[in-house]
Order: sequence, then C-alpha cells, then structure tokens
Amino acid sequence: MRMVRLLSSAAIFGVLMFCSCSNGYKIKTSELTVSLSDDGQITAITAGPDKIEKPVNAFTAIAGCRQEGKTVVQKTDDGGVWFERTLVCDSSKKSCVLIEKFIPTENSVRWETEIVGKDGGPWASVIQTKVRYPAQKNGTLFWTAWGTPQYDTLSVGSTLSKKLKVLSTGKPGPFFHKKVNSWVDPLVPVPFSNATYDYGAPRFQYSKPTFRFVPYIFCIPMVTVIEPSAKFGLTFGLSPEDEIIDLTMTTSASGDIAFDRYFNRISAEHPCKFSLDITAHADDWRPALAWMTKRYPAYFNPVNPEAHLLGGTGAYSNHFADFDAEKMEKMCFTVNWQASFDFPYMGMFLSPVGPNEQWTRFSGGKITVKAMNDYAAEMKRQGFYVFNYFNVTEFGTKIKYPAPPRSTKDDKDLWKDSNDYLYVKLPGGILPRPDSCVTKPEYMRATPPEPWYTWEGAIAMDCGDPAYRDFLLNQARRHVTELPDAFGICIDRMDWLRYFNERADDGIAWFGGKPVRSVVTSWKQLMDGMGPIFHDAGKFILVNNHVKRIDVLNHVDGIFDEFTYAGVPLNTTALLCVNKPALGWTDTDATVKKEGGDTFFQKYLYMGIFPMCPFPGNDHSIHPDPEVDQIYLDYGPLMQLMKSRVWVLEPHAISVENDLAKANIFKIPEGYSVPVVYGEESQVRVKIANVDEINNKTTCSAYYPGKETPAELKLVKDGSSWYMDVPLERGCAMIKLSIDN
Repeated sequence: MRMVRLLSSAAIFGVLMFCSCSNGYKIKTSELTVSLSDDGQITAITAGPDKIEKPVNAFTAIAGCRQEGKTVVQKTDDGGVWFERTLVCDSSKKSCVLIEKFIPTENSVRWETEIVGKDGGPWASVIQTKVRYPAQKNGTLFWTAWGTPQYDTLSVGSTLSKKLKVLSTGKPGPFFHKKVNSWVDPLVPVPFSNATYDYGAPRFQYSKPTFRFVPYIFCIPMVTVIEPSAKFGLTFGLSPEDEIIDLTMTTSASGDIAFDRYFNRISAEHPCKFSLDITAHADDWRPALAWMTKRYPAYFNPVNPEAHLLGGTGAYSNHFADFDAEKMEKMCFTVNWQASFDFPYMGMFLSPVGPNEQWTRFSGGKITVKAMNDYAAEMKRQGFYVFNYFNVTEFGTKIKYPAPPRSTKDDKDLWKDSNDYLYVKLPGGILPRPDSCVTKPEYMRATPPEPWYTWEGAIAMDCGDPAYRDFLLNQARRHVTELPDAFGICIDRMDWLRYFNERADDGIAWFGGKPVRSVVTSWKQLMDGMGPIFHDAGKFILVNNHVKRIDVLNHVDGIFDEFTYAGVPLNTTALLCVNKPALGWTDTDATVKKEGGDTFFQKYLYMGIFPMCPFPGNDHSIHPDPEVDQIYLDYGPLMQLMKSRVWVLEPHAISVENDLAKANIFKIPEGYSVPVVYGEESQVRVKIANVDEINNKTTCSAYYPGKETPAELKLVKDGSSWYMDVPLERGCAMIKLSIDN
C-alpha cells in the first residue's frame, strides 16, 4: 500500500479532528466540516455562524476514465484521510493510480491529489475537479478573480446590472473580443450562470493558434460561493504552486463548478500533483482573496520590499531630451519603461562591447552602455525610475528561414548579425510552428517547421532551451553590473507562454499526442534563475503579462500592462496586484477624451492602478495634449494618495449606502485611502467596517479632481463600524484617513 506521511498538523492545532462515521468520514476544523463518502467524494460541507450543512458534492475525475476495483482508504497521521483508486481510460486502455488526501489545517481543509501512471506508458486526459453546489436561484452568489463576470443573462436596468456598471472603453482592436473593450466592475458577486472562464488566456489549439484577448478569463484559480442570508462564504482555491499547464473553469446556473486541467502528462516517472483548499469565511469575496494572498505570499507580494516606490503613472518613452519634471511630478509620474530600441535587434539588449564602444541602435543612431546608464542616472536624480526593455520569448530582426549563409567570419562578430547569432549560438531556442497548425498568413510564410514570426521579423523563442536560457541570464547579469542606475527590467510579450515546443520535452506536458515542452514551464524555470540576479542586487522586475495568471508572477515585483485601457486587462491586472504596484497603458489621448476624463480616471482609482501619463516620446501610447494634460493634472493629487497602496481585504471593509457610488479601500503608509467614484448624487454615505486601526483620533480629508485644497470630513462611529457623509465633485472624492496612534 502506498502512502505519503506528512507532519501532524492535528498535534499543532487542537481544534482539528478526524471522524470516521458509519456512513463515511468527516474532516473538521474550527471553521468548517467536510463530509466524505467511503469512496472519497465530498458529500456535504458545514460552515457559517449557524453551522449550516450544505449537500455539496465534489470529486476528482479524469475524462474518459472509469474506476477499476475498490477504493483503498487509510487514516493519516496528520488528522486526515487518504483514498486510493485505480482508473482506466476506456479508449486507450491506459491506467493510473489516483491518490487523494483530505487534510485539516489551521484554517482550511486541504485536498491533495496525486496521479501516477500505471500501465501502457505516458498519456494525457483532462483532469477535473468537479463541485456541485446547491445554489439558490435568488440567493446564492459566486465570485472569482475575473476579467469580467458572465453578465449577458442579467436584465438591463436590474439592481445587479447597475452594480456591475458596464462602461465602454473604446473601439475594439484586432486583438480584442468586443467585450474586452467594456469595463465591468469585477468586485461584484453575481448569480451562477452557464459560463466558461479561461485561466489567464485561451489555451493554445491548432485551430486557433494566435493570441486574442477574450472577456471571460480568471487570473487566480479560485471560486467563492456566497450565501448572504446565512452570512457565510465558501472558497475552493487551487494552488498556484501546482504544475498547471492550462486550466478552465466552467459554471452552471444550478451551481455546478468544474476546474479542467489540460495537457498534464500522466506517467509513472513524473506524477501529477495538485492541491486545493476549502475555506469558510464571511459572506464576501475579500476574505477569500486575503486567504490566498497569505497562503501563497511569493505570488502576491513583491520580492523587493521597496517595490512600493514604483507606484505612480508611467511612460514608455525614448525621450532623452529635457522635459518639464515639475509638471510630470504633478501628474504622479514615476516610472519610464524605456522604449529604448537601444538594442541592435530584439534579444541582444546590451551589445557585447565595452562601456564606451558604440553600436547602431535598432531605431537608428549610436548608443553606448555608458550613455544608457547616464540617462538612468539623470532620471534617478530627478526622482524618476528607469526600467530597461527586456524580452525572453522573441529574438532577432528580419530572421530568415531556413538559415541563410553566414555573413560574419569571426565568432566575436557573430552578435552583429541576428541570423548568424541565432543559428550558430541559439538554434535550440527557436519555437517552431507545429506541423498540424492551421496556416495564418500574418504569421507563416513557408512550410513547417517554420518559426512563429513577430515584430519586425523577429521570431518566437522557447526560454526553456538551455543555451537560450543561459544567454538570457547572462544578459540579466550584465544589466545589473553595467547599468547600476537603472532600477531593473520590464519583460514584454508573455503571450507566447501559451505555446508548446514540440521538439523538446519538459517531462510534464503532453500535447498533440506527444511529449512537449510548455513555454509556461520554461518561463517558471527561467525566472527561478533570473529573479535572484535582480533582487540580490536590490533591483526590480516588472512584466507586461498578456497571459493573466498568478502562477507566473513568482519573482515579479509588479505589472506594467500594455492593455489596461481595455476593461478586462485592467481588472485582471488589479486583482493580480493587490499587494504589488500596478501600472497601466493609455493608448492615445483620444481614448481619454472619448471616454471622458472623469470616467476614464475613476475606474483606475477604484481598481488601484496608475494609468500611463502623456509623456514626450511615448511609443504607441499617449502623447502630451493640452486638454488631456489638464485632466491628468486634475487627478494627480488623487493618484498621489494611491502610492504604496495595498488592498484592504477585511470582510465588508467598504460600502456605499444604497449603492449610489462605488468605493474601494487601500492601506497606505499614513493610514488609508478610499476612492469614491461614479457617484450618482452630490453626496453619499460611505461605511467602513472591520478595519481595527481606525479610531476616534483618525482624521478624514476629501480630495477632489481639479481642487487644490482638500475638505475636512467628519468620521462617525456607528456600532462597530464608521461612516462618513462625503460630498462629491465630478462624481468623485478621494478620501484620506490619517491614523493617529
């Protein structure tokens, strides 16, 4: 009999206990009880202040498989129970052993799954976690960390649709589904509906190889069920530490939830291991997200503790000339992700020459390493931070396929020609187009296995290739030592993480009926090496993460997202950065004008994101404009109150009476900031609950767009809560709560 022994948590937490009953088993913690059948299925969950038992059914399944033989059951030393089953795939006749452990912890029941291949060699099928919750049609709500909830079935003008506040954010682009360009409040739980959500981005398929933003994605693998009338919630949270290749979550109007994991290889050599925690909490999404942040801090917290300094509006500029620093400071400008194009071609970000030796920049002109650092030093002197451009999934310029004749004679000159360097030094890093992939003219120009082409004739790369990974890590070391006044790097184009290298094998993934290497896995392994290079030097790593997944943010200090001007990326960026700085993109001044300056800014304040500001030389982004500049200056003092912010995730921490406005609450060094936005009246009542630090000495000031002087407000105690009557200007106020201890 196979069994994994864990440290005994039962000995540590006296409230935890295991119960073997005549009709199954019970795992008990101080917050909930999970009932199990004799074959390892969850049959009920008891939770809430009134200890209400819900007939919840949950189990693990592998698509196309059936159980063979009996279930083996064993009590474990940690106070849990362990089940083992053999499953056989009807179509392939291959089999595996499914081992499940239910373990009580201090504040959850942990559900661990291990799948070990048994007979017939490696194979794959969809690995499913299914939950059947008895949702009440007019009572039960659910929430996840989504780009937008599935709201199509909600009647226009209903109370819930008003809470969601659907706003148009601009014209659809070629990379966007039309609904991506709508902003919908992601902090509102909704009734269960028939919907499917992709984890971070749609999974790669031969028939749909290219990347496109879709509305229904979730960025943290969790789902929260809320029972307002019973005053409790339940959350099923998957571990970001798992080897998740691709994942979807499907829901039904009746309360069914299914997590489907794709492309994990089932083998004896590398067992699939997954874990999920069931937690009980107040009837709100905030404590659910708080639990995830505390359980997996490496993914939610910046590695460099000084990352809060990066909060502020940003630029993507190659402007080396003087600019009005005082004006930019009033716009809360902080970070320039330098659109340097200083590199001779993509991937060769620092040419292998001495500090004063010149090379030709991609965008024209000459540059040296010393000149790059001098620029960063001057920006730092003025109080701004420079991040250098970096990319780990693309290489070259005007790459030819197959390899052309070599143009350089001496190996020391290989770097001068991207084709030479690629085919001599890094051929294994090429991410090939699969033979079975449908031809897309904008990406393909020949026959398989031609690489994927991208910007300016560069090609996509697999950063899991050992030679290419070493090349990237060496580039990282040079950035640290040769650009000491830069604050770090911002890594672009993470959309390639969806792809597979069918010429390599990571021992984990299985795609198209064969072993492959997932670029998700390649990224994680690369960052295990790259993260310490920058963080040990006191520097930072930002990312432009087109694939919105929490599990790829280990070693990452914050996000500078290229598409927050569309609603869905704004929401997912915010939820991934509850404890990290989040900077967003503004494509053009026309977007701000068309949406309306107040409408544009207030969703950024509400979600705790800093929009890109109009800066000279911005590349494919907002340029200075008198009208738009004034709007940024109007909102600059309000954005200052978001610097160093982290989200407050106490249950029911903030609300507005009668939903006459939207409000959020952030912790800042001086106390708290509360954006109140989209107000429907000239004055609203804002309530704060469960924030223990607020007391009778707390002072309250309201800042308004375009107003230099804040207004003093009265903070009134109401039982265990506090409230403020807040006058609004332009539908908005940014409240600062100053804590006097």
